[in-house]
Amino acid sequence: MSAQAWLALYEDAIELTGDAALPLRVGAAIQPSDYSVLGFAAMSCINIEQAIAVMQRYERLIQEVNATGLSVTEECAEVQWLPYLGPVSPIFMQLALASWAAVARQLTGRPQQTFEAHFTFPRPVNAEVYREIFGQPARFSQPMTKLVFERAFLEQAVLFGDAATNQILLQKAEEQLRRAEESDIVCSVRQRIAASLASGKLSVETVADELQMSPRKLQQLLTNQGSSFRKLLHEALFQRAKDYLADPAIRVSEVAFLLGYSEQSPFQTAFKNWAGITPGAWRRMTLESRAVHDDLLSRAAPCTLSARGHLLTDV
Repeated sequence: MSAQAWLALYEDAIELTGDAALPLRVGAAIQPSDYSVLGFAAMSCINIEQAIAVMQRYERLIQEVNATGLSVTEECAEVQWLPYLGPVSPIFMQLALASWAAVARQLTGRPQQTFEAHFTFPRPVNAEVYREIFGQPARFSQPMTKLVFERAFLEQAVLFGDAATNQILLQKAEEQLRRAEESDIVCSVRQRIAASLASGKLSVETVADELQMSPRKLQQLLTNQGSSFRKLLHEALFQRAKDYLADPAIRVSEVAFLLGYSEQSPFQTAFKNWAGITPGAWRRMTLESRAVHDDLLSRAAPCTLSARGHLLTDV
């Protein structure tokens, strides 16, 4: 969904409900898990400062409206809303700052934590709502949209901080970020490979034909992007193998068959080249990591809020 379309939906919702504070209420209802892998990575950080750093690096996974800045003085810290070129709307500012405050409170288990919100737009008629959301009066017609709080809060521990879990989740976020930054041609080839894996009718010639170009041209375009058809195919097979292995009901021999291998041995060799470990070892490691992930989510359950609404990205 484009930023323009997202904005239009909120404008329609505000008009239909007559609630000008709707973006603030939606933002205040956000919980970390709504941000998919980014949210879980933040939940496993050691403190708020680390969680902000994670948000800064991976925020493109959930939105491309703004960048996030962090400024620290002797007494105060501020998280800054820095818009990209595009629609600069109070709606986006309200959503962002209200969600930042909500997530910070949930990560630390401090529901009474207050923030001083600054906005570049003029004072609205419903300014009292801002005090309800942030715990302090908001400031309007300011040079920058930002959330200001005491510096010591940066060192506040995250309730479920766990370095090992955080490392696993950051690896996943890094992979998603890399894919988000890839060129259109690489994305197109990835999509066609993924769609054709099940049929087994997959070759550089068939993909090139679908893209209406010669195989030689396709290979050259991929080379220019530091990739190749063979590399993308192996990555797709590796990802599909991991998806199958994550299901303990599917035997390793069945995974090999589902990926087009006539025997289990060649699949074992290929997977070890991809992952550095055997499929069985990868499955055991994944199931153990999933148990940690589920425990993290279950411990976060008391923080769950009923209202939902945001632009999300699937894991």
